[in-house]
Amino acid sequence: MTMADEPGSYQKLRTEGQYNVGPEPLDIAFREIGKRGQRRLDGYEKATGKALYTRDMELPGTLYARVLRSPYPHARIISMDTQQAETFPGVRAVLRYDDPEISGRILNGSYFAQGWSRPKLAGWALKPIHLVLADEAWYEGQPMGAAVAAESEDIAQQALSLIRIEWEELPFVLDQEEALKPDAPILRLGASSNEVHDPRKFFEVGDVAQGFKEADQVIEFKARRRPHLWAGAEMPSALVRWLDGRLELWVHQQQPYIAKQLIAEWHNLPMDKVTVNTLYQGCSFGGRGNPANHSENGINILASLLSKATGRPVKMLYDRRDTFFGESGDMAVSDFKVGFKNDGTITAVQMKNIFAVYLAATGIDHFVDNTRIKNLACEATPVDVSIGPAWWARCEHLTSCLALTLIFDHVAATLKMDPIEVALLNDGSHGHDTSYLDEYKREYGFPARDSLKECVETGKRVIGWNEKWHLPGTRRLENGKLHGIAFTWSHNWDDTRGAGSAAVMIENDGSVTIIGQHVDIGPNPWTPLCQIVADEIGVPFESVHIKPWTGDTGFVLMSPDGSCNLVTNGNIVRKAAHKARQMLLELAAEKFKVENPEELEIQDGLVFLRADPTQALPVREIVARSVPMHVSSAFWTQPPIIGWAWHNQGIWGQANETGRPRLCRQVHFMEVEVDPDTGQVEVTRVVNVNDVGKAVSPEGVEGQMYGGTVMGVSRGTTEEMIWDPNTGVLLNGNLLDYKYATILDCGPIDTPFIETGLGHGPYGASGIGEATATIIPALVGPAVYNAIGCWVDDFPITPDKVLKALGKI
Repeated sequence: MTMADEPGSYQKLRTEGQYNVGPEPLDIAFREIGKRGQRRLDGYEKATGKALYTRDMELPGTLYARVLRSPYPHARIISMDTQQAETFPGVRAVLRYDDPEISGRILNGSYFAQGWSRPKLAGWALKPIHLVLADEAWYEGQPMGAAVAAESEDIAQQALSLIRIEWEELPFVLDQEEALKPDAPILRLGASSNEVHDPRKFFEVGDVAQGFKEADQVIEFKARRRPHLWAGAEMPSALVRWLDGRLELWVHQQQPYIAKQLIAEWHNLPMDKVTVNTLYQGCSFGGRGNPANHSENGINILASLLSKATGRPVKMLYDRRDTFFGESGDMAVSDFKVGFKNDGTITAVQMKNIFAVYLAATGIDHFVDNTRIKNLACEATPVDVSIGPAWWARCEHLTSCLALTLIFDHVAATLKMDPIEVALLNDGSHGHDTSYLDEYKREYGFPARDSLKECVETGKRVIGWNEKWHLPGTRRLENGKLHGIAFTWSHNWDDTRGAGSAAVMIENDGSVTIIGQHVDIGPNPWTPLCQIVADEIGVPFESVHIKPWTGDTGFVLMSPDGSCNLVTNGNIVRKAAHKARQMLLELAAEKFKVENPEELEIQDGLVFLRADPTQALPVREIVARSVPMHVSSAFWTQPPIIGWAWHNQGIWGQANETGRPRLCRQVHFMEVEVDPDTGQVEVTRVVNVNDVGKAVSPEGVEGQMYGGTVMGVSRGTTEEMIWDPNTGVLLNGNLLDYKYATILDCGPIDTPFIETGLGHGPYGASGIGEATATIIPALVGPAVYNAIGCWVDDFPITPDKVLKALGKI
């Protein structure tokens, strides 16, 4: 091979970073990976209150800023008088929508332009049509009109109240079905209807009409998911300062590198003059992942403009009411039609989903990914309504899970079959039965295990399914309540997307640092990364730490968007650690005077000869002189040991297309008691069984399932955003009137997990972050049906709906 034939450094990096099809060869022994009792890296700081969050950050001379909110769901500013606000004591700057520097400028930039991201796939929530400070409101509570910076938050808020505005109120519509009617007000200027074009509108595989002909029975039913919204412990904020033409930010969002891209473009700044810092983040569940939301990008822009105007640091703040906008991307009305054989084989599925505001996913995805059903059709229509921009939050699979659960359980109920039998019969992938998956496992060397069957058997045993399952409406308890029990399933996600980079440095005292910006949103992401690095190098877990606070090092781990963080970032640090280990062995070979580094091994922080383990040296003695700098090379100096890697785990929604069908499954069981006099639904027990492939952090896996259960029960039984139909004003935008469940609202939660090694992540791992919270809400439906014998397919399932189903109101 000539030099011209050799791949360049960039091509080599690209090749090294590409995901692998098939399991990675296992070349290490698990000592820290999978070990229980590892100290959570961020646990002490958070438990003691010492952790520093974005909102805690202060700089000398900081001003505080607030932005005006629209009191109307659809209105236009005719005129605005800010004179009193500008002269109010303590006010230092007022930014108006018609100021030249901001007038007409859009919120999101070229990141969402054609050829960059995929703006056509996300509805209007991502489209570059929103202004940072608009003069027309699309929803009540929208940031618009003006922003004020003052010596205190209270002064800024008082100043906003002094702004005099003449409004032109415009017609609005809150319901997506109403918005499609011919006489509905058109919300987008220049549009002919409220329907939002989306190329995913029509989907069909197979021959659905033929599938219905082949069916023994066909059922049709309608379901509705009403709007709901997550809440975080920390509310949005951004702290910004200018330093000699450079811009420094502390932001509360999931994607700091995208924040850097957008703010640099907005100010026409070279990106090397922008520093974005991220501290601890008080939860976000994915909801902080849309830069087109004002709370992510607009807040940064306004703070930077006010800081430039005043020459002082500016902290822009949202309060709790400000965070109640939009919903979780699954507000939809669904019509389902299903054909099936009398043995439970489903021959055709047809669905029509009408979404409000935003289409995260069409709803058909899970039927494609993990069933043998050959004939599938879905029509998905996003529609503009007068509520805020939605964004998926734990997660975009909500509609797909709702559809899968309801369709499978309606079929089982019609046939009076055990729903588990229907699931096992229809398990598969892309229209193929499980023999297709078995062949794939053999071809690529995956273990020959049946994930769904293993999950089912474990779950049935734990909850006592064989003893408790009964036909609908047939079991009344001694306390007079009706007992219900239900089952659902799906594939376990995610393990086939995401990209990022990081470095692993062995310091000259033998400790190890992971270098790469990464945003913490609460789920303990850093402990398992340190476990992986510890085992890959051969040092104790306590020797490894991570520096995640800034991207100025040039390394940025994949942002915590979705359930694929561990599989993507695990592969990144695994590769970087492997390189660092190899460098360490090469250096050690000189110390041991051996020609081949492979003659050496590393374990528990000791380097030793494989042939004679008694000849050993601590890692710190090997690297004592390996440093990135030294005051003089006259005495000694050796190059540092730093390995870095970039890894691409794949593209969202392209699992099978990249040769990696979903192999891991999850199942969930729920018991409820329904009071037939009040309609109250009490969830008395939940059993979750997730096949996570490999549990790097067992407590982390269980924690996700515990938290996901509470969130799921909450979504299924109480959570709903309610707007006044006459004024378009949100009525329950606070933590008192919007009903979130707590751990006290669930009975016992069991979290056994399975480790089949069938994931596409490192060591056969799959994700766990979103699955439970996303699939549990729909399970409330069949559980209530099993209790009362009537379907309530309107979520959340509240007492009034139960009583109506029972014919009592």
